[in-house]
Amino acid sequence: MNLLKMLLLAPSHLMFGIIGILGIGLLIGIHELGHFLFAKLFNVKTPSFSIGFGPQLISKKIGSTIFSLSAIPLGGYVEVSGMAEMGQGEQEEANNTGEDSFAIKPFWQKMLILFGGILFNILFAYFAFSLVFMLGAPKSDLLRPLGITTEKPIIQIIRKDSAAEKAQLKIGDEIIAINENKIEGSSEVLRNRLAELPGETVSLHITRDGIAQTIEIPLDETEIIKDGEPTKIGTLDVFFEIDKVKEFGFFESFHQGFRATNIYIVNTLYLFKNMFTKKDISGVGGPIMVISETIKGARKGLKTLLLFLALISINLAVLNLIPLPILDGGQIMFVTIETLTGTQMPKLREYIHVASWFFIMALVVYLTARDIGLLSLLGFGK
Repeated sequence: MNLLKMLLLAPSHLMFGIIGILGIGLLIGIHELGHFLFAKLFNVKTPSFSIGFGPQLISKKIGSTIFSLSAIPLGGYVEVSGMAEMGQGEQEEANNTGEDSFAIKPFWQKMLILFGGILFNILFAYFAFSLVFMLGAPKSDLLRPLGITTEKPIIQIIRKDSAAEKAQLKIGDEIIAINENKIEGSSEVLRNRLAELPGETVSLHITRDGIAQTIEIPLDETEIIKDGEPTKIGTLDVFFEIDKVKEFGFFESFHQGFRATNIYIVNTLYLFKNMFTKKDISGVGGPIMVISETIKGARKGLKTLLLFLALISINLAVLNLIPLPILDGGQIMFVTIETLTGTQMPKLREYIHVASWFFIMALVVYLTARDIGLLSLLGFGK
């Protein structure tokens, strides 16, 4: 029976898989389009524009640019004349210094060409968030950081090693009162009361499968910034069931889209900061996780898929700010240094570029192994 069900659902899984991968390909295409349009704006030749890898599906020359699409749309590049970049097309015009060359353009034009992909990824996120708010945002966990959801005090997600998990609370438990004080069906009231009791043991009155129970639970404590000062608060470290999401009018949707984009840019910058300062990559997903979560978003409908793509687009933008030569941030750094010093550094750039590739590939392999559970099987990360 299970085999029959799998066979019947296979076309559906395949369709959502294709939609998810195409969604990621769309973001890559938008990023490269930003570079391409700014290059064209400043009359810089672009010999090729390519999306994907593997067998080439389409290739067509339009003007001076050969546009191509390959079978697996999970990568891409725009070849820019007068700009040497390993792995970016034929590079036959990398040393071009003519009128249509990147090399002779003013510094500010070079910066706009290099920042073009980052800018377009941010603009897509803004557009996607705004469109979702216009259509009516879904009850998605992705909206929790925006403060536009109201929640019931019913546990939906329990974080690993949290106070809730240690006390054997379960998904679906409804919290009615804390220390004999009723919370009136509001998770906000519950959170506020928990926040006042960091590290203390409290009595939670819950209903589980219609049966009332009382559980004694030592709260976790976490530090937040409140009124400019670090403050410890108590928490169960759970997510509650979303009850409602605020609705916005047409013009307010644009404002909220801008606000949501800014909040997630700050959150993503904080995540990448922790990667380097605390060597913490626990919140970073590998390619398999990214594709998997995007497919899940596609299965939940267009609006949830748009939310996922908005977040991935922001991550692409922030990722490309990292000063590695294989990313936009590295190119921006080298062009800035070369402009200030008046000295070209092609050999140094090439060496660092190769080293960066090894670093990125090693990170991708590690994250992929973690995503599929291989590290746990080998005894790592226990």
